[in-house]
Amino acid sequence: MDISAFSEESFDAKDWINKTFQTAQAVENKDAFLSSLVAKLQLYVQQVNGAIEETSEHVLKHLPRVMHDADMIQREALMLKEKMQLVKEEITHIQKGTADSMAILEKLDKMKMELHTAKQALHEADNWTLLANDMEDVFETHNADAIASKIMSMQQSLVVLANSVDFEERKLQLESFKNRLEAITSPALVTAFTNKNIDESKKYVNMFSGMERLPQLVKYYSRCEKGSMCREWTNLVELDQDHGVIEWLQAFYHSLLTNWQSQVKWCGQVFGTIEMLPSIYVDVLVTLQKDITSSIDVALKQQPQPISFLIQLKEVTDRFAHNMRSQLEILGNHEKDRWPELERTIYSIYIDYVKDYRTLEERQISRELWDDVDASTNQSLGESVEQLAKSTGRLVAASEAAVARCMSFTRGASLGQLASALEFPGDLQSSVEGLNRDLIQRLLATDKGDKHKSNETDFKAILLTPAGLKEHQALIASLKQDGSDQCMLGEVMKKLTKLSSRANQCTLDVMMAPVLMQLQSAQSAWNASSNFTQQLPDYSYAPLEYITQIGEYLMTVPQHLEPFLGRESDQTNVDVLLGKAARQTCNTYADLLLSVTDVSPNQAKQISTDIGYLGNVLEDLGFGLTDTLSQIAFLLKLPAESYQTQSSGRSAKLVSLVRQMRNITST
Repeated sequence: MDISAFSEESFDAKDWINKTFQTAQAVENKDAFLSSLVAKLQLYVQQVNGAIEETSEHVLKHLPRVMHDADMIQREALMLKEKMQLVKEEITHIQKGTADSMAILEKLDKMKMELHTAKQALHEADNWTLLANDMEDVFETHNADAIASKIMSMQQSLVVLANSVDFEERKLQLESFKNRLEAITSPALVTAFTNKNIDESKKYVNMFSGMERLPQLVKYYSRCEKGSMCREWTNLVELDQDHGVIEWLQAFYHSLLTNWQSQVKWCGQVFGTIEMLPSIYVDVLVTLQKDITSSIDVALKQQPQPISFLIQLKEVTDRFAHNMRSQLEILGNHEKDRWPELERTIYSIYIDYVKDYRTLEERQISRELWDDVDASTNQSLGESVEQLAKSTGRLVAASEAAVARCMSFTRGASLGQLASALEFPGDLQSSVEGLNRDLIQRLLATDKGDKHKSNETDFKAILLTPAGLKEHQALIASLKQDGSDQCMLGEVMKKLTKLSSRANQCTLDVMMAPVLMQLQSAQSAWNASSNFTQQLPDYSYAPLEYITQIGEYLMTVPQHLEPFLGRESDQTNVDVLLGKAARQTCNTYADLLLSVTDVSPNQAKQISTDIGYLGNVLEDLGFGLTDTLSQIAFLLKLPAESYQTQSSGRSAKLVSLVRQMRNITST
């Protein structure tokens, strides 16, 4: 029989009995099993009682001895306390008697230290004088090692003479010796760096480190490397005339990567660090920026598609930037922190082209469209009209291709300039509207002239057939009847309106791309913010990064569009475009929220905080949240216990969806 269950804290007698009687032996003969079980339990009880009685007797027997030992320990503790008090009194007495003696000893020790310092200073002053007198003789030998040894000895002496009256004069004298040594060694160390002589370079590193001038040596090394890499670009341009700037840039970037790998190893052996390498590469790229852009400018003038050419160049730069970043990541986090500065320098050659993106894009689109115009120059009127009809599709295709180029070249950074470059459908529509008004005015004017000038020949009656004249008169009658809705170019206007709408939608899609990208990370951000099981107060919530990124982006869109407000109507167009972007952002955000099936209380508060932040951003832009998004934010804030009552008056569909989202039971 297993009685270990009796010692468990959660022991239940009923469960134990039921479990015991489920055995095969108990099932066969319950009465016999019960009698046997009771007998065993009585025997165990007797054994336990005996053990308890034996333990009690043992404790009672030894209790007097334990009490006696405790009393003895207490007495010894009192005696120890008295002895410690006596020792404390003796120490106090000794301190009072020897305080004056200790003060005298401390004073004597201080005097001894001052005398020792003075003696050492006199010795070093004498040593300084001897070294200074020997320096001219040593300089005449041009032995850099001997000169450096003397300078280091003088440097050590100067540390001891820091409190002397002529310290500054001695310091200036030492600096002049260092300058002279640097002038003597500079040709040799430049040669060592140029030839990558490790032993010689290490010697100069130790020498300049001892003189506390290692940063100056690093500058020599930087100038050598910078000159070598700059000459590499010059040689490519001057000697490789069979290729263009794309091939030159590829070869130059390959040379930089190869040089980086070798210099990482070399600098580690010589300097013990590679922290100067990123700065050298930044300096090289800054120095060569003007030369590289000049080569690009020359090639760009010969390109019929300038943006496509720049995209090819940027793809070369992208590969180089990716490889450089990989090299920095291999070296660890410290060098990885230098990447942002190096990355900006790598891409700096494209800054001017991004600035002039609108002009370049208009130039490329114009050349593509002028091909159609040139092709229709010598065609018949019917063929030209047919060609013009086909050109409408080409306009749309050109716009879509321009969007793709903008994303490839600038990753959306020039979307404002692209929007301005794609204004030609709107301009064309305005021109056609003006032409329509001019046609109507001229047609109506001819009709009035015919009535007032009866002596003039009626060419319409002469030149038109009866059917044509009837159609002409019907047209005039319809124009007079329509009033303000007069239109002679209705089909053309419809096509242009459709074209303009597609161009605007294309531009809006480009503007919304960064917003959609950030919204894709919203779900993971909400999940990360719901790690707390305990509900937090409202002031603990702040907008998450995805929504702040969206807000910062939307605030910069007007700045991108501002340089292209050339006409009074442009501001209205920009406001309309911004309004569409604001509404689409709200609608997309609302659709994302309504697709979520489960949110915790903390997530609900976080989402409402994010929506509130977006509302503040849109308000600064002169817009507001859509009604749907405002209601979602309101419903997410409501306490679960009063959700049903406080949600009255809101959209029934939204109330139901948010209730399911928050797992609130309906009553």
